[in-house]
Amino acid sequence: MEKKYTLLLMLIAFTLPSFGQGGLKLTAFGGYTFQDKVYGYYGDLIIRDGAHYGGMLSFEKSDQMSIDLTYSWQGTTFDAVDYSSAITKEIKIDGSVNYIMLGASHSPSFSAKVAPYGGIMMGAAILSPKETYSDEWRFAIGGKLGLIFHANERVGIVLQSQLMVPVQGVGLAVGCGSGGCGSGVSTSSSATQFGFTGGVEIKLNN
Repeated sequence: MEKKYTLLLMLIAFTLPSFGQGGLKLTAFGGYTFQDKVYGYYGDLIIRDGAHYGGMLSFEKSDQMSIDLTYSWQGTTFDAVDYSSAITKEIKIDGSVNYIMLGASHSPSFSAKVAPYGGIMMGAAILSPKETYSDEWRFAIGGKLGLIFHANERVGIVLQSQLMVPVQGVGLAVGCGSGGCGSGVSTSSSATQFGFTGGVEIKLNN
């Protein structure tokens, strides 16, 4: 948990020098991410669908381009099937999927009454199961398409679709505790998390 927030603070510190040079925007959002199943030789993993929430800090370099720092959290259930032993094990663990992403967005005009945009992202995906399981950190890439409906010069309504992809295999690994060590599930393919988002964008400066 501490590593996640340390990375977020480092990315904010890295981008802060640029934020003072142009328009700064803050977006609070919520949405829904659909279920995805990841297959592997030793096990399969289903990341159940669920609501996601988060925020985005954007630096508008020009009327056509912005630099975006995004954090999102999705509560979910991990359904895993472990084939690594003679007896197949089925595991259900509550947890969350978190993304810390840095990227860029492009629009024909961010100041238009209705501004279409698209963007790409890269960063970290953190699968955080509860109980004695360990967090899984993966390099992630993402893409997004959306529209911003501007109520006035400072406030806009955001509608967006996005795809988040941890590019390495994902899994669940049981840690060691007073009761001993357990097994885990590891997969070889990437997860693809597709979802929809709505939010409110507030321009902090001009």
